[in-house]
Amino acid sequence: MFTLKQLAVFDAIARTGSVSLAADTLSMTQPAASMALQQLESALGTELFVRMQRKMSLTPQGRALQPMVRSLLNNAEEIKRQVDPGVGVAQLRVGASPTIGEYMLHQVCSEFMHQYPECRLSVSVMPAFEVINKVDEMAIDVGLLEFVTIRPTLNVKRWREERLTIFCSPDNTLAGQQTVNVADLAGQRWCLQHRFADSRRQFTLEVLKRIPSINVVMESDSVPLIIRSVVDEVGISCLPRPCITKELETGELVEVKVDGLDLSVPYSVVSHKRVRGSELQNRFIEKVMAATQ
Repeated sequence: MFTLKQLAVFDAIARTGSVSLAADTLSMTQPAASMALQQLESALGTELFVRMQRKMSLTPQGRALQPMVRSLLNNAEEIKRQVDPGVGVAQLRVGASPTIGEYMLHQVCSEFMHQYPECRLSVSVMPAFEVINKVDEMAIDVGLLEFVTIRPTLNVKRWREERLTIFCSPDNTLAGQQTVNVADLAGQRWCLQHRFADSRRQFTLEVLKRIPSINVVMESDSVPLIIRSVVDEVGISCLPRPCITKELETGELVEVKVDGLDLSVPYSVVSHKRVRGSELQNRFIEKVMAATQ
């Protein structure tokens, strides 16, 4: 027979890809974690991981087992907390694409932690495709993305819709115009996010319907760097409006209103279909869904 401790070790190795990282996560020694995994594999009569030099990769049997183990551990944690709310620390792992993680999630996280102070909340900011993969691999519990993804293994909830905003410095010639035509953007120098960014992709698809090319003079993963470059008149840019709200209010940046462009971007919340989410996970998703502003 196997134990919850052995299942927790399996779950941690599956998430981290490493026995040593799993041991650190569970505050165990590496030999103890290795022994727990060996005992679990012996009890089940199958290997759950392919041992490689630097990474532990799930076997087909291990991959099939992972969502059941994750669900069982969530249930066990809730049973313990139902009997004694002061027992242990509940963990919730969230992944967010850069715009959401850096500009839209702070209030949700603060309110959630005040409401559930017993929770240990881990928020990682990463590209959207990485968020999707980590939810799919069950390395994180909840993902927040700048588009609506379709993947058969994931639950996807449409969260909200945000508008992309084209902006420039107050000294740019576009700043003094009430509205501009799309053709007026053709000769501009652009400072944009890298091509894998979903906001950048949406902007590019929409604009290239109307002008033949975009003169991109700078690309960066760093939204603050893009903003400062526009303030310093390196070029103009387009980002989700929450990224530049402060600078628009202070007058450091000016919105460029363009006729006829649809620059709306859907946002979504994703979780794994085969994992029964913990009570805290469900409460966090509810709080995110309620945060429409």
